[in-house]
Amino acid sequence: MSFQLVGFLLTYLLHTTHAAKNGSKAGLGITLIQYGFTLKGAGGAFGGGGPAGDGSFIPPPNDPNSHDFDPNAPVQPGDGGASIVPGFDAGVPQSGLGAMQTSDWFAYGLMIVGWFVLIKAGSEYFKARRHEQVVLASPGRGLTTPVVAEGEVAETVV
Repeated sequence: MSFQLVGFLLTYLLHTTHAAKNGSKAGLGITLIQYGFTLKGAGGAFGGGGPAGDGSFIPPPNDPNSHDFDPNAPVQPGDGGASIVPGFDAGVPQSGLGAMQTSDWFAYGLMIVGWFVLIKAGSEYFKARRHEQVVLASPGRGLTTPVVAEGEVAETVV
């Protein structure tokens, strides 16, 4: 973790080109996105484990339409497995907004900030490249009168 942040600081402080500066910013954005996914746990798609978050994996049923629950029977608190909604335990009280924890909000915040840093770094780099192309395409490159030292003539100045 610290190596990536130290690497960002070194490359950003010691940059000599727009590519290096914006590349280090883009690296910081990618690092923030990566930390966000790490904090979130990333679910089953990234190897985070099953619905319990404990690394367990529950395989999907062979036929999802075959179920054996009685819709008239009430779900008792603490039943756990008798829940109709996957991932919802009737014995555990749920809070608002889908029971998102503070770490989830922080993880999503890191990911959002990371994407903004990454997109801004890319746009700044392409803006600098367009500016470079404009400067290179200008005939006099900004100098309308040649700078001539003593004893030289304007026609021989490079």
